[in-house]
Amino acid sequence: MIVLYIASFIVGLLIGVAVMLFGIERRPRADAAGAGVSLRGWIPLAAAFAMGFGVAGYSISRALSSAGALVASLAAGVVAAGLVRWLVAKSASMPVEHDVDDERYVLQGHVARVVSSIAAGHEGRISFDYGSEQRTLRARSLDDVAVAEGTEVVIERIEGDLAYVEPWLQVEQRL
Repeated sequence: MIVLYIASFIVGLLIGVAVMLFGIERRPRADAAGAGVSLRGWIPLAAAFAMGFGVAGYSISRALSSAGALVASLAAGVVAAGLVRWLVAKSASMPVEHDVDDERYVLQGHVARVVSSIAAGHEGRISFDYGSEQRTLRARSLDDVAVAEGTEVVIERIEGDLAYVEPWLQVEQRL
């Protein structure tokens, strides 16, 4: 029986390493029935069960009879799989905090056209297409220089309804 426990632990360990290296998320084939549903979520549970079964069985096989060790190791494997299931569900439900886009920079790099000239140190207006709508915003030059009407500009950031822009020719020179 000890060979079974060691083999189970090694198989669980190998499955766990494979999950770490290759992951479990796969895009379903286009011709697969029930497209969009992946049944690969059982893989980490199987790895946890095999490792829990192997470790518990090996550890208690000398203290209990073969049947007792088998029952206890099966229970330990089920507990390990349940714990992994709980951890996976908990991590999947955590909100994403580090990938939240800063609203000021969502349109950074977007090209717009000056529709009302921007005087040095003052505001003007720009117009640009965003999706299917045409938007117009107040605008200020990034360097506080004058920008003539009709000039193409690049949006640096938007704070409220005020866009900070830079003429496209200046950006193009840096590229």
